[in-house]
Amino acid sequence: MSKHNLSKSKIIAGRQCEKRLWLEVHRPDLIEYDEHTQYVFNIGHMVNDVARAQYPGGVLIEFERGSKEALKETQRLLAEQPDTPIFEAAFKTKDVLVRTDILLKHRRHYELIEVKSSTEVKDTHLEDCAVQTWVLENTGLPLRHTTLCHINKEFIYPGNSDYDGLFTHVPMTKEVQPLKPEVGKWVRRFKRILDEDEPQIEMGPHCHEPYDCPFINYCAGPQSDYPVDRLPGSSKVKEALKAEGINDIRHIPPNRLTNKKQEWVRQVTVSGKADLKPDARKTITGMSYPRYFLDFETAMFAVPIWTGTRPYQTLPFQWSCHIQESPKNMRHAEFIDCSGHPPMRPFLESLLKTVGKEGPIFIYSSYERTILNKLAEMFPKYAGSIRKVTSRFIDLLEITRANYYHPDMRGSWSLKAVVPTVAPHINYQALDTVQDGNAAQGVYLQMFNPAMTPEEKERLRQALLEYCKLDTLATVELVKFYSSGKIK
Repeated sequence: MSKHNLSKSKIIAGRQCEKRLWLEVHRPDLIEYDEHTQYVFNIGHMVNDVARAQYPGGVLIEFERGSKEALKETQRLLAEQPDTPIFEAAFKTKDVLVRTDILLKHRRHYELIEVKSSTEVKDTHLEDCAVQTWVLENTGLPLRHTTLCHINKEFIYPGNSDYDGLFTHVPMTKEVQPLKPEVGKWVRRFKRILDEDEPQIEMGPHCHEPYDCPFINYCAGPQSDYPVDRLPGSSKVKEALKAEGINDIRHIPPNRLTNKKQEWVRQVTVSGKADLKPDARKTITGMSYPRYFLDFETAMFAVPIWTGTRPYQTLPFQWSCHIQESPKNMRHAEFIDCSGHPPMRPFLESLLKTVGKEGPIFIYSSYERTILNKLAEMFPKYAGSIRKVTSRFIDLLEITRANYYHPDMRGSWSLKAVVPTVAPHINYQALDTVQDGNAAQGVYLQMFNPAMTPEEKERLRQALLEYCKLDTLATVELVKFYSSGKIK
């Protein structure tokens, strides 16, 4: 008999990759979650809180004292308060433990509701529901309905904490029936795997589907500094190279690549020297002053908090702008709104005032243009002014992709890949709290926690300002580099 217990999350991990399951149990010290994954976890907690609020009088079973106490408390509530909605009810059978998001009593039978922060039903959700259904039915609970509850992306928040309509409820009872016999097979197989040595499984698309695996770095092992996976363009070419045993860009034979961008990357990588084409300088030279260097930060709320907004709507809350009045005269302006009030209108009005009516505005990627176009829809009064601003945009990403490559960029033209090769003194890693856009979004969401002290809120606000300011300073350095036409 296996000594290992399973949970719903471990079974889902095993369905993605049996090696992942084994590592989660035997080598949890190797887990590496990035900022985005942590952000997704936080979103899930927020969505669950709002879903529970739709069932007044419900009882949350805490897990702080362990699974045994949670199982006991679940049985007590079922016996003593059978009509009370239960959140995080715990059930265990055949060494498999699950905790249900919401459990409701309907006369003599129960309904299991699984809450997801996504805006649609995914294949993994079906397996998730099947595992829980299998466990609850095996404990003898009279379960009649299994329901998946996910975010309704068409919902528009009316305000006043009214979230009626935020969720779409999808019946899953019939859909899980064919999978229930499979759950028992999964359980037996996974328990056997956990009793054996680490599975030897090659990396592949499953490393990212349905979730990014937290053991990717471990499984990848020591890598070449220039793996062929970093080539831009078609993955078919990269897979073909690896199938031939070519894993390093420097080992690709000349004339093997037909894609011009890939061949450029290969040549620069083999030479070990950056390449800067003269068109970059030609594009920048002659541009008038004042020059503006612009960057936005945005947030998406799974649960809208501002009237008239939708789930996962991209909403700007911060901008940074370095303003170069002349070759030797630079100043900085910025905006951030952490008040809790909708920031979109003051964001837009302050930006329009700052960038004036003339002069090129340098951005990196089309993101700022997209955000301003959305604001034009939100505030039609400013649509004409926004069009005039976006007509002045100069996209440095397009210029960079066409004209500059350095081996250390390793196949990426992101700002954070390019800038260290041009201006090493721009160091995002030196920032204490916010080092990328995902972290910025997560920090901004944290600031709406009512338990946060004013001092902590101010510290996070300053961290956001420092990060966004560094982004626009990076574009200043990039334009300076292209203007010189010289590789340092």
